Amino acid sequence: MALALKIIIAGIAAYLLICLLIWAFQRKLMYVPQKHVVTPYMNEAPENMKPVSYKSRDGLELKAFFAPPADKMPVIIYFHGNTGIVSDAAHKMIPMAKAGFGVLIPEYRGYDDNPGSPSERGLISDALGARDLAQRLCPNAPVIYYGMSLGTGVANALAEQIPPDALIQEAGFTSFIDAAREFYPFLPLSLMMKDTYKSEERIRSLKAPLLVLHGERDKTVPVEQAGRIFDAAGSKDKTIKIYPEGRHVDLFDFGASNDALDWLLQRFPKGE
Repeated sequence: MALALKIIIAGIAAYLLICLLIWAFQRKLMYVPQKHVVTPYMNEAPENMKPVSYKSRDGLELKAFFAPPADKMPVIIYFHGNTGIVSDAAHKMIPMAKAGFGVLIPEYRGYDDNPGSPSERGLISDALGARDLAQRLCPNAPVIYYGMSLGTGVANALAEQIPPDALIQEAGFTSFIDAAREFYPFLPLSLMMKDTYKSEERIRSLKAPLLVLHGERDKTVPVEQAGRIFDAAGSKDKTIKIYPEGRHVDLFDFGASNDALDWLLQRFPKGE
């Protein structure tokens, strides 16, 4: 009996220690910034994309990359995932830039050589600053938010505060709590997580057109969450595209770039 009690106590202690460690280091697990300085020219990128700077709403000086739109065309603000940097994202925007869309890719705080440390509040402040920059650079252009993975949580938070003219979600989640449960189903995550990115709640207020892109074989964020995001969205003009062989980061290998561009051109014809 005494041995069994010791085993139970040891098990409880080990569980609590795991909870404490994950709580303490959760942002190290959530955000994986790359620190080396890069430009989009190190990978494929729109030819007219140039570095610019912007200020987050809480005053941090941050870097971004910008390709201006053709006359009367919208600007796409692209928010990348938790392990990405702007140079990795730039090549995805080539078809959009060639079609005349402007592209703004803000880099998050703590990523690349930007100051600060990433958090939900911080990245929302960064997104608001990027939206301010888009307004200054192209004051009369429609603005589209495009989020990938973590970037969908950022885009949804921004859309709740400043509605876009359209929203694209690639490999998005209902909340960071739901996404984390796929990896830590044994933890009380709703009590532990500091940054929750509750996209399913935030997207209910969306009125703009919505495109949801997701892979059937996504092991990071199950495709079921894409359906929940789609159903929750308040928009009357919404489309969901599921790629049977797609995983979390490879949807463009299955034509997502062309699908997104076709969807955009249906709603924002060139020069109109």
